Amino acid sequence: MQHDLKTRRIVPLSIATLLLTLLGGCSGLPQPEPELSEPMQEGDLAIIRPLETERSLDSDAVYKMLVAEMAISRGQAKLAVKNYLDLAEQLDDPKIAERAVKVAVYAQDLDSAQKAAERWIQLQPNRLEARQIGAVIYIRQNQPDKAADYLIQVLEAQPRLTDQDFNALLGLLSRESNRNTVLEVAKRIRDRFRGHAAAQYMYAVLAAQSGRNEEALQAVDQALKIKNLPDAHALRAKLLIKLNRREEALKSLHKAVLSKPDDQQLRLAYARLLVDMKQYDKARVEFEKLHQKSPRDADLLYTLGLLALEARRFDDGRRYLRQLLKLGKRRDEALYYLGRIEESEGNIDKALGYYEQVRNGEYRFDARLRSAFLLARQGKIDDAIAALEKMASGSQSDGSLVRIYLAEGEIYNQAGRYRDAIRAYNKGLKIAPGNTDLLYARGLTAEKVDDLEMLESDMRRILEANPDDASALNALGYTLADRTDRLQEAYELIQRAIELNPDDPAIIDSFGWVNYRLGNIDEAIRLLRKALSKMDDPEVAAHLGEVLWVTGRRDEARKVWQRALKKSPKDPLLLETMKRLSRN
Repeated sequence: MQHDLKTRRIVPLSIATLLLTLLGGCSGLPQPEPELSEPMQEGDLAIIRPLETERSLDSDAVYKMLVAEMAISRGQAKLAVKNYLDLAEQLDDPKIAERAVKVAVYAQDLDSAQKAAERWIQLQPNRLEARQIGAVIYIRQNQPDKAADYLIQVLEAQPRLTDQDFNALLGLLSRESNRNTVLEVAKRIRDRFRGHAAAQYMYAVLAAQSGRNEEALQAVDQALKIKNLPDAHALRAKLLIKLNRREEALKSLHKAVLSKPDDQQLRLAYARLLVDMKQYDKARVEFEKLHQKSPRDADLLYTLGLLALEARRFDDGRRYLRQLLKLGKRRDEALYYLGRIEESEGNIDKALGYYEQVRNGEYRFDARLRSAFLLARQGKIDDAIAALEKMASGSQSDGSLVRIYLAEGEIYNQAGRYRDAIRAYNKGLKIAPGNTDLLYARGLTAEKVDDLEMLESDMRRILEANPDDASALNALGYTLADRTDRLQEAYELIQRAIELNPDDPAIIDSFGWVNYRLGNIDEAIRLLRKALSKMDDPEVAAHLGEVLWVTGRRDEARKVWQRALKKSPKDPLLLETMKRLSRN
């Protein structure tokens, strides 16, 4: 059988996909808010002001400073660095040394920046920023020992070392691009402060960012032996997922939540992981608990609304989304999903009312698309098409126009107006000539008006772009098997499709059908039974019943058909098959 058009067209805003997008899916590594400021940004000296010093300068120093500042303003970086470095060595003024560091970094002259930083530290040994800058310069020069020494001095200078000190250092190190050197620095700091959980966690994050997941897992486990850090539990779960140990990840976070039930951050990480693993009912329970603690949190209400819609708990979904509207937060999203709820329950007028109120962004576009489909369901085909044409006449991207013409074609298809559907797809293909969704939709529609040449041409264009497009292989193979005598060619096409998607029931049905047409009856029955067990579809039932009927197993065929008729009493293929064979 051919895949339905809906399996190929761009479907507006999947709830499950949106949940994963909204929550981040627990797939990224935590990015702590840095407390330490980045000491060296190349844009820092884009606007230069005369430097104020605490001491009077002799004429030579004044001259060098003026030369340096003028050189900066004229883009003569090397000259500026030379003069400021001379000044830093000549004068015992830490502000001059600091300025020399920043000018050298701006000029990307790390050797000079290093000399200036060492002079600054010499003049202001208790200035921690100087040591931070010195460390970063050494990291950029791939000198991890010296960089680690400076950062250890910064940490040891703290009156009382806290987790936040290591988190701040993590923010500083995570911005550097030469990961191997950064990890060497972090390792030395971790070893020096082995008893601090935050030091172990810092190393774990940096190792994970470098893809060294096993190493990161060992470090995070060591951190958790020292202290129950919520962020460490979340990181541990993410690492286990990356190592394909998903169930272990879930158990780990669940255990952590049970040990600290009042830790909202930990419970949020657990809830997000449940969403990532598509355990939506369990996730909803955890988000409910979070909501009870923070009843006015708009993000929690929105997430609960989506989870309720995914689970078809429509009353709960309405309640959460209406609360969101009362808060005046995420208005368009709330209205859109309230429309989805009413649509799911068959309340078309209410759904249209909600969709009409959506004003902005992608939700507005999707709301208008869905409104057109609802008008079509009410039999107002011309109104639906007029609404889509109005959308197309506005300012739309090519991608949006493709979606509009796909929707227009699908509405015409559902109404049996196949020639009009082809015209809609043609309009889309003028904008995006190689779009596979449009080609696939037009090809399937062409088969309905007996234009097999167009179907074959469209499917082969798809296969030229992507030889492994299983849907196109299946559609072409099935049509050749069902409508022509090119059976061996059909067999080879469908065989390629089933190798790509061995569990797809539509492709299994096609393979069963081509085997029947080739006379491989036992194999055909086996495949068609398998397809029907995976997908209770009237077309598959029609095929299986036909093969059973022609082999003399007519009572069994009738049972297959009657069972299918209970679900789909008006299916045209099923009725045609029964009528045609009952004459014999």
